[in-house]
Amino acid sequence: MKNIKNYLLGMFLFFSTSFYAEVAEVYQWKAFPGKSQDMLVNMSKAAEIHKAQGAEVSINAHNIGSTQLVDYVVRWDNSKAYAKGKDLQASSEAWVQFWSEANNNPSGELVASFAGNNLDQSKKASDFNGSYVYSVSVWEVETGKDMQLIQAFMESKSILEDTGARVEIYQGNWGAPGQYHYVLLYDNWVDLENSFAQLNAPGSAWLKMQQRRMNEAPSGKQTAFFTGSTLN
Repeated sequence: MKNIKNYLLGMFLFFSTSFYAEVAEVYQWKAFPGKSQDMLVNMSKAAEIHKAQGAEVSINAHNIGSTQLVDYVVRWDNSKAYAKGKDLQASSEAWVQFWSEANNNPSGELVASFAGNNLDQSKKASDFNGSYVYSVSVWEVETGKDMQLIQAFMESKSILEDTGARVEIYQGNWGAPGQYHYVLLYDNWVDLENSFAQLNAPGSAWLKMQQRRMNEAPSGKQTAFFTGSTLN
């Protein structure tokens, strides 16, 4: 019975926060040897189709902490716009032609795909246009502890923002159940390094918070941590 209650709580949390929130789909690609440029050209063509159908697209290259992956990220303002966009894709001649051409000369392989919803319901897909560098930490929530993990995220958010980070938190949807993606955005690598230097300075609010949390029961486990930058 307890497991059922925890499951229902997680489902309620997801649906209550997701309907009006920005939706992001992430497709992680790895280029075939010698095909990196061809893959980016194909991504740019795909982005034009997505944009014509009402979505926003970011093409992001992984950096330290990951292999040479490129994320093709599609964003919609909310779940209603997301559903409309998915229906357009299913009936689009432009997509039929695109995949016919791409499959005739494949340039990479899809290694993962998943969707997520921004916990900040004020954010729109267009808020992510522009050039930036970022770090991502991926968390697996302990069963029934979504609210505790989110509370910890929000406490961290204010400290990180004081060091110059822009913080975006995503709850995993299809392809990423039980996951949260904690994303820090910066204008450039210097700003990212300056931010992390402040976090790790002796006596910082960040280190004090980490010290206190060592005595608390964990609400989640970090499973990945990597950096990257936008290419478009």
